[in-house]
Amino acid sequence: MDTRQKAYFEDVHEGMTIPSVTYGPMDRYSYIPITIILRDTNPLHLDRVYARERGLPDVVQQGPLNETYLYRFITDWLHHPWDLRKTKIRFAANVFPEDLLTCQGTVTRKYRENGETRLDCQIWQENQKGEKILIGEATFTLPEQGQ
Repeated sequence: MDTRQKAYFEDVHEGMTIPSVTYGPMDRYSYIPITIILRDTNPLHLDRVYARERGLPDVVQQGPLNETYLYRFITDWLHHPWDLRKTKIRFAANVFPEDLLTCQGTVTRKYRENGETRLDCQIWQENQKGEKILIGEATFTLPEQGQ
């Protein structure tokens, strides 16, 4: 459960670090429902022997599953999930069973646009070795206190 306090526009400043959250360890059995949902039957996600034959240490977690942790990190800090306006995310490395995923962010810009409070942030996800898994940007709105 995320115990971070919800942010308000007044409390945030450029250069501020968004409180990080760590998820995991990742579980190979969570890959199965995602495989069904995505209709992604690539054996790299399900067959350990197949993955090892291709030089990987184990099966690879699906990228969209990694992404959900990064979205959860952001939206749990916001007051409403729909306050997230846009994201741009690049996949940088693989996730394997037992990995821990730490999601982090930094506020890069605080402004108003069309009467709405806005924040731009750099966001990323890294594993327990400090390797970046996902790297990206997010724009969202935060309410002002008293609204």
